[in-house]
Amino acid sequence: MRPYAVRNQVQLITYPDSLGHNLTGLRHILETYLKDAIGGIHILPFYPSSADRGFAPLTHLAVDSRFGDWEDIRSIGSMYDLMADLTVNHISCESPYFKDYLEKGDRSKYADLFLDVDTFLLRHGAVYDALLDTHRPRPALPYTEFRFQDGVTRKIWTTFTKDQVDLDVTQEATRKLMKRFIGRLIENNVKIIRLDAVGYAVKKPWTKSFLIPETYEFMRWIRSTVPQHVSVLAEVHHGHRERMTILDEGVADYIYDFSLPMLVLHALYKGNVEALENWITIRPSRQFTTLDTHDGIGVVDVEGLMAPQDISFTLEKLREYGGNALDRASGRNAENVDIYQMNTTYYSALGEDDDAYITARAIQFLIPGIPQVYYVGLLAGANDVALLERTGNGRDINRHGYTLGEFKDAFGKSVVRRLTRLMRLRNSHPAFHGMFTQERVSDTTLILRWELDDLYLEGVVDVHNKRVNLEYVDPFTGRVKIQTC
Repeated sequence: MRPYAVRNQVQLITYPDSLGHNLTGLRHILETYLKDAIGGIHILPFYPSSADRGFAPLTHLAVDSRFGDWEDIRSIGSMYDLMADLTVNHISCESPYFKDYLEKGDRSKYADLFLDVDTFLLRHGAVYDALLDTHRPRPALPYTEFRFQDGVTRKIWTTFTKDQVDLDVTQEATRKLMKRFIGRLIENNVKIIRLDAVGYAVKKPWTKSFLIPETYEFMRWIRSTVPQHVSVLAEVHHGHRERMTILDEGVADYIYDFSLPMLVLHALYKGNVEALENWITIRPSRQFTTLDTHDGIGVVDVEGLMAPQDISFTLEKLREYGGNALDRASGRNAENVDIYQMNTTYYSALGEDDDAYITARAIQFLIPGIPQVYYVGLLAGANDVALLERTGNGRDINRHGYTLGEFKDAFGKSVVRRLTRLMRLRNSHPAFHGMFTQERVSDTTLILRWELDDLYLEGVVDVHNKRVNLEYVDPFTGRVKIQTC
């Protein structure tokens, strides 16, 4: 059986409590306001969790009761292509598995799930110097000291934060637990499993412990474990060649196009499409395209695709528009600082310019891939500086929670109406199931065209004037329509 055929339609990314407080409120918004605008939804971790907005799960076997229950998940999954996270790299330090380990030490039936650094080094005949090359997402050591009930202190591997203890994915006990997690998701209508932070999952001395050969082997095991009718998406921030290798190796069905956000910003800031057009030419089509996510705008993802001076220019413009507003010199907790991403909403990143924003979304929708729109981006949300200052977490600048009333107000904005019209066209026009071509007609202008039999849809994208003109054959009347986004 072939992997599940993901609907070639726009998807929404949202937390379970960011649109209407819980899954019931989310379902109401989907059914009432977003009919035909999305074909899929990525609900960010809905499990009980102790930190990182769900990404420190206590387990994957339960839904946090504050959000709802498995019936809510099944219901949404019956209507849309539902994506859910499998946090393969770590689990919460508050999880029953780690608590049992803290209490019983090596006598715990869960002891093999976790990476005691000293035991790990002894196993490999290595010393602490062997960890110097370890790739870190944040400027902190990759381990945390925990005191066990017997009074002994042990260093436990924690790639991200002290709340997120890494799993030893080489152990049979860990893989049995992951099989249980995967089974629970599939039985509740999850069609796409997102491998969160999978690049960090396998550790090895004297390496970066990031996307090493053993990591690909682990992903291959995941792909063999997940039934073929369910798709696997690998979440990896890295250079484009390494991400493309994931597809070449066949260890996942899809990857993210994390290069696109910076390239689109650069094109709109500079009024030049050269670097963007080059990427569209060489990029694989089996990608989920994003401009914004719950994390930030990736910088490492464009290395080799943009000249260093162009990356620097784009980052300076992002800071000018409020990106990375958390002052790194302020003494804030280093765990709250990203070293490879810019924290901002995409609307603010474009100076809250409606025309620039719609141009960016049109580029995303007109290139091959499954487009995803983050809930703040759906509502053209600006940087939430108040939330950022309250929490001190850089990513919270892009994590505003909307009440139903706030959603209604934002949904009525002109820029949001323009965006949702574009989303509905992207979902409904048959040409997007056909052949894609592109042409750069000047330094400022791209033509992006789709053709299927006698139908076509063509977008002329002018990044200097921030304008997109569409021409397409109406599939119902056969007439040619011309419109500006």
